[in-house]
Amino acid sequence: MRRGASIFLAVIFCLSLLIGQRGVFAAAGPEWPISPVEVNVNGEFIALDVSPIEDNNRLYLPIRALASLGLSYSWNAASKITTIQNKNGEYLKLSVNSKMAYKNEQAIEMETPVKNKAGRVLVPVRFFTESLGYNVQYESIRNIVFITSKDYKFDAKLLEQEDLQAARKAAISLPVTSNFKTLGFKTYKDHQYTFPGGKATTYIFHDGYTTSVVEIMDGKAVLAGQFVTHPRGGEAIYWVGSVTEYNDPALKPFPDFYAKFSKQDNVISTFYYENGSEKGSFKSSAATQVYSDMIQNVPDNI
Repeated sequence: MRRGASIFLAVIFCLSLLIGQRGVFAAAGPEWPISPVEVNVNGEFIALDVSPIEDNNRLYLPIRALASLGLSYSWNAASKITTIQNKNGEYLKLSVNSKMAYKNEQAIEMETPVKNKAGRVLVPVRFFTESLGYNVQYESIRNIVFITSKDYKFDAKLLEQEDLQAARKAAISLPVTSNFKTLGFKTYKDHQYTFPGGKATTYIFHDGYTTSVVEIMDGKAVLAGQFVTHPRGGEAIYWVGSVTEYNDPALKPFPDFYAKFSKQDNVISTFYYENGSEKGSFKSSAATQVYSDMIQNVPDNI
């Protein structure tokens, strides 16, 4: 194992303990707080005033959260019907606690009813988006739902822009796909990203348990490998993918010069390293920020 790589992985492990040391690692994954569902619409993470609901393997999102798709919606207090219309004039009519929906006055029976939470109407996201002509993709690695318009296309030039903070935000706004079966552990809530100094086209994602190595090529984020480090440090107890050892080429950009961004509860922490040693760190509040705001501006283009 290369000395730089082993030190880097040791740093990842130590910081993961700082983020959430919660006991013994089990083969099925620990019983830790699960990550809330994040929502990304046309390449931008959005703020949610009401958390999504997961019920019977279906995800419900508040209608208001999808306004960035260019949707308009109205509420009829007398009939208790919500009408949502897209920019092409297609519309849905929905009623809370009802499985019946109307698309352009044609009745459609949904598999699950519309819900209400804290005065917000929540709809089954896949039925809702696909009925109005949008694409939806769920990424289990980070527990993120990606919703895109039919005409949306990611601009790969965003990853090479001079504004490194913006480039890295664009990087984590891409859904991560995999050509192999992932480890499949639950996604836990304390997220952490590590980027090589000056770069946005590869990163390591860590949720306090599973570490995922992601490489971006041609505007697509692809999982290169995953592993889980033993709680006592050093060896990894699980590997999957093409990254199967600490001195793998995919990890070479990281050990000596990198930036690390983490979000724990309402605190965002930023650490940056040069020659393998911490050069600086700072913290900020995450209480009113969207998910991508954990990627902060780091001095010296690290």
